[in-house]
Amino acid sequence: MSTGSTLLVTFDGLRRDRVSAELMPNLFSFMDEGSDFLNSRSIFPSETRVAVTSTMAGSPPGAHGVVANQFIHAVRPDDLFRTSEWEDLELAAQAGQLLDCQTMGERMAAAGRTMAVVSTATKGASRMMNSSAHALGQPVFSVHGMPVSTPDLHAAVLAQLGEIPPAAAPNSARVTYATQALMEVIYPRHNPDFCVFWMNEPDTSSHKFGVTGVETEAAQRMADENFGRILAWWQAGNGPENIVVMSDHGQITGHAQLETLDIIPAEFGRASIGSFSGIYLDDASDARKAEVVDWLVRQDFCGLVFASDTQGEAIGGALPWSAVRNDHARGADVGFTLRATNCDEQWGPEIDGCIFATWITPGGGMHGGLNRGELATVLAAQGPAYRRAFKSDVPCWLPDIIPTVLTTMGLSTIGSEGRPMVEALVGEDARFGTAPIVEQRLLSATRHGHEQYLRQWVIEGKTIVDCGWTAGTGAWRK
Repeated sequence: MSTGSTLLVTFDGLRRDRVSAELMPNLFSFMDEGSDFLNSRSIFPSETRVAVTSTMAGSPPGAHGVVANQFIHAVRPDDLFRTSEWEDLELAAQAGQLLDCQTMGERMAAAGRTMAVVSTATKGASRMMNSSAHALGQPVFSVHGMPVSTPDLHAAVLAQLGEIPPAAAPNSARVTYATQALMEVIYPRHNPDFCVFWMNEPDTSSHKFGVTGVETEAAQRMADENFGRILAWWQAGNGPENIVVMSDHGQITGHAQLETLDIIPAEFGRASIGSFSGIYLDDASDARKAEVVDWLVRQDFCGLVFASDTQGEAIGGALPWSAVRNDHARGADVGFTLRATNCDEQWGPEIDGCIFATWITPGGGMHGGLNRGELATVLAAQGPAYRRAFKSDVPCWLPDIIPTVLTTMGLSTIGSEGRPMVEALVGEDARFGTAPIVEQRLLSATRHGHEQYLRQWVIEGKTIVDCGWTAGTGAWRK
């Protein structure tokens, strides 16, 4: 196994404040005994495929171009581009318009290293964990089978472990099966230098049963038990040098559903409506953007609004796209979140809530916006590369994970916008063990009494979003 070899384990949709010694004792101990990043954050929009891509590219959406879970893309001019669908992603890949950044898979191949993926997530999310895996000959096992899985690996897993169990919520049987595949097939067969293991819990159960639902807690315990099996296997001398654990986003409670998805006047243009929504204007002039923002902030569903002029500056009444590092050419002309609770001073799984568009029922979990409950994630690491019993309060986010792993491998991070979290690393490098200077700032915009705020951290000249909220006429009213 090469220097810095790493297994990246993901608990999809896990809020940091839902990790406890009672619910998740294995993860709780792992965080306590290793390097624990107290102020880790997701990206915006806090949606799974955007989060996966931002993690594996080591850069935010403004750099890689997967700007939302669904959006308007040139390869699907008459319909929404859906990142959940393999076919849409393949269309973009064939057109050379899927990603504008080098991925971890490509970096591993260029360095002569190996990478593998084991996933219970959707086809689209699993694809974005290593978007060029098939072309690079890197193994993938997905519970969805082909075309996501590598055919020979998929056949080997089924030959050894039997048929894949059906999906469920909680998705216990599939997560347990994938855990067994990781330890008994993927590592013995491929021994990858970098491996992604993605559990789609507690996300699936949170959506269906709520963030604090009994079934969701059962899903957390199940995922933690499987993580415990991985830890025991690793501590017995198997697998990689290091293990990094993350969640991609949290969830908050969906309290009220939009009566219709047709909330944007047709004369504005086309729209993609969700927890994060984008409007693609027929007339994308600065004047028209200002008209749309002026209309949006008067609507009772509207949360934070984003729109930039031709110079990249904020349209009046909105925040600029650059504030959330999502200023890509494929992005919407105007974007907004659905209204959510004020997370400035009070937040928690019993407090955080939002309006939602579709898919769940009231009381179910939702994500995609800028509430602290959606953005605060789990991030921790153990192994010879990381400090033990270290609590880092330096803010970090998903794009920082891959640059950190690359640094432990002794590989270049050039081309990524993330920051190696050197404060948690041990070794002879002069940067290791030294925390950077952190500044904090608050951005705001007001129009027609609708107030919106975005708190940022600034580290080495680059920003990370802490959280965002609305007030005034934009305040949450349950």
